[in-house]
Amino acid sequence: MTTAQKLGLAALTDVTFERRGGDWVGKCLICNGPIAFDARTGEGATLEHIRARGRGGTDDAANLAAVHGRCNWEKGRRWDPRKKRSADDYEAFVARLLVKRAERWRPPPQGVASF
Repeated sequence: MTTAQKLGLAALTDVTFERRGGDWVGKCLICNGPIAFDARTGEGATLEHIRARGRGGTDDAANLAAVHGRCNWEKGRRWDPRKKRSADDYEAFVARLLVKRAERWRPPPQGVASF
């Protein structure tokens, strides 16, 4: 599955998103600000793995979100393992984002794979 398809799945399963023509329009999971991206290419958003793949995260739809590029970059910079931040602090941050994602969850239509 391509990154654009994963972004589409993240939007499809997030109640803040709706299709408007060829775009998905909704809210960034991290900052809650407005975001829109091209449904075909994914241009305009970045794919967020809430629990980073390098820390055991998967491509499961519940771990994916569409976010602003700057929000994704800042999350990566802030939680870079070389920064020697507490693992407990990281887990608390991820837990908050996972709760937010669960609150925004919309089940995918039948026949749509959620990984």
